[in-house]
Amino acid sequence: MHLNIADELVKQLEKYQGSRIVLDLDDGVGRYSKSGSCALNISFRLLILDKDQDDSDYTLDIESIIGNIPIKEHSKLYLEDEMSLVFDPRMSLIKLKGPSGMIDGNVQIIDLRKNKE
Repeated sequence: MHLNIADELVKQLEKYQGSRIVLDLDDGVGRYSKSGSCALNISFRLLILDKDQDDSDYTLDIESIIGNIPIKEHSKLYLEDEMSLVFDPRMSLIKLKGPSGMIDGNVQIIDLRKNKE
């Protein structure tokens, strides 16, 4: 799997260098997932973790320009081989898209580091 990241987002994510960035399916499974629902909507988040924070729930990697981005293995059911993270400046939203269309129209960046810079 590969994730293309728009230049605007690469610049935005540069401030988290030295941290771990994971693509989290917020499905109620795992240490950092607080919700999870039976609804049909899919919610992905970019979580920013310290290098020493537990990321054992994320066992599969997606290649990207900023390095490998870990995901939960079962979240690949909702993902595609080629995807893009794009920024919608009109709505100030990050969108996750694949060749078949929109995967998530509002991907949030959530900083969970203990020592935020």
